[in-house]
Amino acid sequence: MAVLVNYVSPIAHPSPETTRKTCGFFSHIRNLQPLSLSKGFSRVLAASQITISPKDTVFALPNWRRAKNDRRSKELRLIDAFVHLESMVGEGQKPDVAQATQLLYDLCKANKMRKAVRVIEMMVVSGIIPDAASYTFLVNYLCKRGNIGYAMQLVEKMEEYGYPTNTVTYNSLVRGLCVRGNLNQSLQLLDRLIQKGLVPNVYTYSFLLEAAYKERGALELGSIEQVQDKEVLL
Repeated sequence: MAVLVNYVSPIAHPSPETTRKTCGFFSHIRNLQPLSLSKGFSRVLAASQITISPKDTVFALPNWRRAKNDRRSKELRLIDAFVHLESMVGEGQKPDVAQATQLLYDLCKANKMRKAVRVIEMMVVSGIIPDAASYTFLVNYLCKRGNIGYAMQLVEKMEEYGYPTNTVTYNSLVRGLCVRGNLNQSLQLLDRLIQKGLVPNVYTYSFLLEAAYKERGALELGSIEQVQDKEVLL
């Protein structure tokens, strides 16, 4: 999965302040799964720049969602759509954004995370800018499957190159860390979220409060509630 972070292309004019603040933040968080990035980042990034000429049309994927209840048939159609996407993008063609995004969602739901990661890679390679909702969905599923270290690397890299994140993106990371008892790291993420100008919401604090109570009891719970009173968006 670590290949994805080497495929992300920078947005034309990211904010220098945003780039400065985001770069390297997650690398200071300890005790995560050791998922290293591939070597030769510049070479891979350059190789991912596929030129799509104006005459190229957006291609449609085979309909993998047509009604059939047979689970095996559904899975085969899903894989066929993925293979078709990979083939067409490899030829320099551009996929339909809505279809590619839906394929990403369905692969996540089918627990085919490597293929889901590959879809978002191909979207970036073909010149599509994933919105926060689509890769937040991927981040959420990575966290649910225990791949928090990789999910955090993905968010860091997307932010570094100017792609949008939001409170929901960070909530997925906070929840993933809290579920695994990493309260300190979760609190660091809360600080980072606020530094970025995002506003924590009731879900952010519900994850933190539950983790604080389980790990440190009522004393730590009270300190988080004080921050919540000042920052939370209800």
